[in-house]
Amino acid sequence: METVMKKLSEIEIAAKKIMENANAQLKVLDSKMQEQIKAFDEQVEADTQKRLEALREELQAENEQALKKLQDDTEHGLASLYQSFEEKHSKLSDEIVKRITEV
Repeated sequence: METVMKKLSEIEIAAKKIMENANAQLKVLDSKMQEQIKAFDEQVEADTQKRLEALREELQAENEQALKKLQDDTEHGLASLYQSFEEKHSKLSDEIVKRITEV
């Protein structure tokens, strides 16, 4: 009976050591996993920031191009109106005077 009790005690001690080793390994694995998660998160953040910056630059270029086109279109429109005014201002002023004096 003493031998059985001694063997059970040895088994219990061995089981505790196995559990302690398993817990230690779990802590090491958890630490490694946390480092990998942190490194992955940092990489994703860096990639995201890089992509956002590229998109900002692309949008800025598109906005500048659209603004330039709008400015050019406005200048052409104003030039056309000015030219039309130069060509027709005498006729238009005569019509205005005529309408005013007819009333």
